[in-house]
Amino acid sequence: MMHNLKAEFKKLLSVRSTYFIALIALGLIVFLAFYVQGFKNSEKDALASTNLFLAGTVMMMATIISVFAGVTALLLMAHEYRYNTIIYTLTASNSRSKVLLSKILVIMAYVFVLSLVLGALGVGLVSAGVAASGHHLMHQDINYLTYLAKVIFYSEGYSLAALLFITLIRNQVGALAALFIIPGTVEGLLGLLLKHNSVYMPFTGLAQVIQPPALPGVMTDKAHEAATGYLSAPRGSVVFLAYLVFGWIIAWYLFLRRDATT
Repeated sequence: MMHNLKAEFKKLLSVRSTYFIALIALGLIVFLAFYVQGFKNSEKDALASTNLFLAGTVMMMATIISVFAGVTALLLMAHEYRYNTIIYTLTASNSRSKVLLSKILVIMAYVFVLSLVLGALGVGLVSAGVAASGHHLMHQDINYLTYLAKVIFYSEGYSLAALLFITLIRNQVGALAALFIIPGTVEGLLGLLLKHNSVYMPFTGLAQVIQPPALPGVMTDKAHEAATGYLSAPRGSVVFLAYLVFGWIIAWYLFLRRDATT
């Protein structure tokens, strides 16, 4: 198993795309957190004059990080099929299950570090941007551990879903299309039919984990909740994990049974 893990880490960290994607994510975090959210929006944002301003950036931070983490996870498997190295990977291991598990564990470790570093940097840059703009934030009601845990969980979930798509589809273009179309377009259209039950779709459930705090009175709007649906962060995570586990059971079975090149 250690041989498989070392091989997957080497594959992930020896390709330029991994670093290129991470640098783009870092650049966006710096620009959006420091300049847009901290420097420019600190005066206009409704939460800026409250103790929820920093906590309210969790959705922005998690969304940015998760997209780039997902693309990195997808490319780890996509490169194998694109350059036909999957045959050598499977031949070098005595178990296909170990190969698949190694890729999952490597991506989880990488995304954990990436989301932790960028998440902590991002919330710090928001504060720095506010200070640079000449404004002053009141004492903030934010639990940094919870904040970072939400960012990490969302990023891990999105990246494992991306890895799942490429494992099932085995085509880079098709998997990328699924990754960007299913969470937004497909679930958005289905949400028109399911209405308040739309929160039980996988990515909509995952999005409940990073819902930002609202100003007093907003979340007590029962008519709004009835129309769109609402789940607490723990329940949203359970809904997503149920879909993810089921999807990976199917992907694992097909990975064992299908020919490596077709």
